[in-house]
Amino acid sequence: MRYLVLILLNTPIILLALLNIVTQYRMHHMPRRWFYRQLLLWIIILAVLIGSFPVYNLVIGRPVLDSIDLSAFDIVEITAVIFLFYIINDQRRKIEHAERRLRDLHQELSIQLSSNKNKLS
Repeated sequence: MRYLVLILLNTPIILLALLNIVTQYRMHHMPRRWFYRQLLLWIIILAVLIGSFPVYNLVIGRPVLDSIDLSAFDIVEITAVIFLFYIINDQRRKIEHAERRLRDLHQELSIQLSSNKNKLS
């Protein structure tokens, strides 16, 4: 039962991240390479989340979905780590977008200033 709670708490975060990635890619705010890299990253996180605990139980010889060792603290901790990873990844993307936009604006300003300087000469 605890394992199901863990999955139910973390799946919306991962699905939100996947939706965010697809939206950014469709709006042409993300290059194809970054899209595939981010998509692969979140799919791996989902696969590890779903598969790690049952595999651990199989290795130690317990029933697959036995969640005796999974405490409420573990559930909150794993959810917090995945949520913080989502927030950090989103902030990194926003910073890169702002830097790219600032670089483009600086380039446009330099072009306009040089063209104004040439007109005055």
